[in-house]
Amino acid sequence: MDALQDQAFAFGDFVLVPKERLLLCDGEPVPLTGKAFDLLVVLVRHSGHLVTKDELLQEVWPNTFVQETNLTVNISALRKVLGRGDNGNGIIQTVPGRGYRLVAPVVAREAASASILRVESADNDVDAAPNSQPVAPIGTARHLGGVTHRGWAILAAAVVCVAIGAIALWRAQPENTNVPFGSVAVLPFASDSSGNNYLADGLTEAILNGLVQLQSLRVAPRASAFRFKGSAVGPKDAGLELGVAAVVTATISQQGTDLRIQVDLVDVALDSQIWGARYQGDVSELVHLQTRILQDLPRALRFPLSDQETRRIARPVTDDADAYRAYLQGRHEWGQRSEAALKRAIERFRHAVAIDPEFAAAYSGLADSYSILGYLSYLSPAETFPEAKRHATKALELDATLAEAHASLGFVKLYFEWDWVGAETAFQRAIALDPNHAASHQWYSIYLLAAGRPTEAFREIQFAQRRDPVSLPVNTDLGFYYYYTGQYEEAVKQLNFVLEMNPDFPPAHLWLGRAYQELGKFDEALSAFHRVEDRVRDWPVSIAARGFVAGAAGRPTLALQALTELEQLSSRRFVTSYGIALIHAGLGQDDEAFASLNKAFDERSNWLVWLRLDPRWNALRPDPRFTELVSRMRFPP
Repeated sequence: MDALQDQAFAFGDFVLVPKERLLLCDGEPVPLTGKAFDLLVVLVRHSGHLVTKDELLQEVWPNTFVQETNLTVNISALRKVLGRGDNGNGIIQTVPGRGYRLVAPVVAREAASASILRVESADNDVDAAPNSQPVAPIGTARHLGGVTHRGWAILAAAVVCVAIGAIALWRAQPENTNVPFGSVAVLPFASDSSGNNYLADGLTEAILNGLVQLQSLRVAPRASAFRFKGSAVGPKDAGLELGVAAVVTATISQQGTDLRIQVDLVDVALDSQIWGARYQGDVSELVHLQTRILQDLPRALRFPLSDQETRRIARPVTDDADAYRAYLQGRHEWGQRSEAALKRAIERFRHAVAIDPEFAAAYSGLADSYSILGYLSYLSPAETFPEAKRHATKALELDATLAEAHASLGFVKLYFEWDWVGAETAFQRAIALDPNHAASHQWYSIYLLAAGRPTEAFREIQFAQRRDPVSLPVNTDLGFYYYYTGQYEEAVKQLNFVLEMNPDFPPAHLWLGRAYQELGKFDEALSAFHRVEDRVRDWPVSIAARGFVAGAAGRPTLALQALTELEQLSSRRFVTSYGIALIHAGLGQDDEAFASLNKAFDERSNWLVWLRLDPRWNALRPDPRFTELVSRMRFPP
């Protein structure tokens, strides 16, 4: 440290002299608070290298417990001061979740204090002799040369009033520094091990869902933000792409039962971390730590909370940490959408409610898992949708304000009960409780389309797309809308747009194939269905789609092959009769098609809600038997 004190350091337009507690910019002294000066010394000493937050806290506040906010505030003060120089911007780089790095080149020279402080004592303005000039420690007169007696007097005043100067820096901020950030993105939290990925993803969703409760704050949708999971894209670039003013990042680490969560907030426009905090405790305190984060983040975003918002955000979904971890594991599995993952999700949600029978969100998770198992025809509708309704109802008994449970209930009423009035009521209630939830508008759009209200359906899917512009499911359902309204060329364009974002998204390939078949492009349709099957094996939905288009294209051998596949598959799993009916229709086997459609009614097949709009039934529509089947659905007038 003594060697350090005998040096001066030049970087950008600045010279730092630690021994004299002096920072100069173009020869003029710059006032800094004591801790900000100490921080700068540490960063300069390690220039070009990452200095972790722990290291900075230990060096600047040794043997003292301080909140990490103190570090963030002083870093911010340093950035404002260093911004005075021509090259001041970007001198201090934030390494999200880790610490800071001084990136400007630094030149160090010996600086004897007597030489540095030697000033011309003459009272006139005659230039001083060469041997009486202050010594420029870096060998350039620009930084220390030419400092007059009056200049050092200014410095003395600045040193005496350093604390006042630091306060002035804060008071001189532009008036809009207290203006709330109007938009924010919560980037996927990082974890220290793959075993904690469920925890990172679950906490990300919890924080995101909590911030959504602030009505005046626009929160980037989950699907948009989660595209950056595991990405090397920094907070600034992610924020610019997502069109938000601030970005939340976090890292989670666990050692034994010790849990540590580091949360940071970055101002996108300034590319500057403006707030950070570390939350540490036993894993049994997980719910409490999450609540503290949700209480602190709005303040960091400069959002004053109403009493109602404070109560809503602070209300934990459960008080039991084990139940909450099981719930987070369930949501992690649910998000994968495969049959095996959905069954694992059900196991975790069941474990959560066994621990805490009052856990409303876990019951909603059970409802969602069973609904998707039925909707994707992994299991029969009779096995899944009644279970989904039972759990959604239980969730609402425990918490009538849970928007996701209302949406789950609407899903069941639409696809299984064919209760058109009840489904609309449930979707509207979900939207009223959470107007910014893109999925609720997306599902309501599907309901409106099936109900014969395409104009309203288009408005809702457009709203969902505005809320979540890069969501694969939302953009696919826009293609779905074009398909069911007969705009096949538009459907192809939209679905190809989805596949440009992610060429491995099976639903986009499925609906693209169906659009191609209506355009008579049968080879392209078959190719699209094969791409689905490359990604999802033994899925009756894609096999049936392939069989129908083969029959419609005049390739009966391929169609019969698909029919045989479904018959063999039915010996070991559920196969929807709606799909078997389609292949018969493609082959022109009308009687067999109607027989299978009647079985689909007995199964309460969710695909029947599209009976009126599905163009694959066009050849059967003149038959009175088809009219009778449509009437059984009791579609709204």
